[in-house]
Amino acid sequence: MTNETPETPEPAPPTVPEPANEATAGQHGFDGTFSSDDAASPDAAPEFAPVAEPAPELGVDPAAEPVVAPIEDAFVAPASDAPAHPQTALGGHELPGAPTLQSAPTYQAATGYDPNATQGHPVGGYPPGAYSAAPAAPKKPMSKGLLFGIIGGAAVLVLLIAAAIIVPNLLRGAAPTASDAVEKYLTALSEGDAEAAITFVETYADDSLLTDEVLGASLELAPITDIVVEESEDASEYEATVSASFAVGGETVERDFTAYNSSEDGWLISDGLVMATLSNFDGLGLTVNGVEPADSSTSLFPGAYQLALGYEQFALDSDTDTFTLSTDADSELFWDIYPVLTDDGAATFRSLVRTAIEECVAMKTLTTPCGMDITDIDLSGYTPVDGSVTRTITGDGQATFDSMLPEVDYSTPTLVSTYDTPDVDMTLQGTKDGTTSEFEVLFGGYMDTPSVDFAQETPTVTWD
Repeated sequence: MTNETPETPEPAPPTVPEPANEATAGQHGFDGTFSSDDAASPDAAPEFAPVAEPAPELGVDPAAEPVVAPIEDAFVAPASDAPAHPQTALGGHELPGAPTLQSAPTYQAATGYDPNATQGHPVGGYPPGAYSAAPAAPKKPMSKGLLFGIIGGAAVLVLLIAAAIIVPNLLRGAAPTASDAVEKYLTALSEGDAEAAITFVETYADDSLLTDEVLGASLELAPITDIVVEESEDASEYEATVSASFAVGGETVERDFTAYNSSEDGWLISDGLVMATLSNFDGLGLTVNGVEPADSSTSLFPGAYQLALGYEQFALDSDTDTFTLSTDADSELFWDIYPVLTDDGAATFRSLVRTAIEECVAMKTLTTPCGMDITDIDLSGYTPVDGSVTRTITGDGQATFDSMLPEVDYSTPTLVSTYDTPDVDMTLQGTKDGTTSEFEVLFGGYMDTPSVDFAQETPTVTWD
């Protein structure tokens, strides 16, 4: 086979006679063969003469043996392995002796499609798929700054995760068993190390009092000593009950701790803290060991705690203000402790109320700020005269001022009121048809209830 080059052009193939008629492709049954009878008889001329074969394309070997295959069954191979393509006559018939087309060279872009080309012959003479697509444009490489940023961010994230795991473990130390965790927890408490102690317990409420300051004050009130922790007898892989004893201010505490094995934090004590509810003292500026809790339901370490109120007029209704807590059961006593006025607070309340009542009693009007309204009194047809009322506190009423019992409003603990009000005698004048008469009030004209809110900057009496 010879390849055509600019220096050695390939010879042109032999010319085939033009067809004898104007028949178009697909309008005859010519099969591409001739018999000897047809050639000898002048009257037996073929329906049309063979069609002239177009000149072979580049890279065609004229001497190659033709390959006969129906055009509809032709296989189109990829450009890198294009099959030989036979020369065909109009209508898709192979011509005898026609050269076989060899694989065409690949090009970066295919020649445009010609809608007038003969069926089976792509424009340019190359079979479909003989051209490879232009290579895709290369992706822009990632900038070094972006790459370093991604790597740096990932490194920071790894360090943060590692710190979240390593730092608590360094604080808490190794605790391979539940008993080890309990012992280390109590030891940290006895040393005043709240930061280490909190790593051994599960927190489930306000933790504003789980600090070195509060724990240090607890140890000053009652040191934790004599720690003894037993090995758990019912420990499983995930849960254990640990018996321990320790002394708080010389008072021995014996109790069980329940621990569970956390995959992230190791053994944690689920009931190591004491839950305390201090809602009875809302609004009174309560402090626990000198620190005001963030919430009325708060968590405490086992230890001793002194409660104080922020108003000097109030105190706890208890024999003591210091309490030892080792379990949740110990904190239940707070439900039964309420704020009460101190002696000085009660004296202040009585003084404020007495002054307010005396001011009202001195008024001559039918109504006063403290009640004793007699505008609707029945005077047997007489009309009450405003400004004619005389009110006088009785002897028993004077004694009431000294025995008046203040009561704290537990929904608003700073608000104090009393139902002990003095008896007051009242007289007034009434007129009828130009006549004026004196009347004594036997029923009605009752005094309202006095209250004092000690949360005010300047406490005063209000009436309800």
